[in-house]
Amino acid sequence: MFKFDPKNVDDIANKIKAIMPDSLKTSKEEMHKTLKSGAEGVLQKLDLVSREEYDVQAAVLQKCQDRIKELEKKISELESNN
Repeated sequence: MFKFDPKNVDDIANKIKAIMPDSLKTSKEEMHKTLKSGAEGVLQKLDLVSREEYDVQAAVLQKCQDRIKELEKKISELESNN
């Protein structure tokens, strides 16, 4: 499961907070907390993986595919010898 960086959520919330009109300054902090909480909830519900985890799994898959090709070649050689 994807482990999101809270800093990214903070950055998004800060950008939204920055464009809010000054008349809402009193509630900006409360809205920031609400937006951050909502964004974290949405991200946690998504079935995402980190780029690092994806790269690791892709490497494992490639290694398995290479091994399968190697074994298939050995099987062909054994069959042709019989």
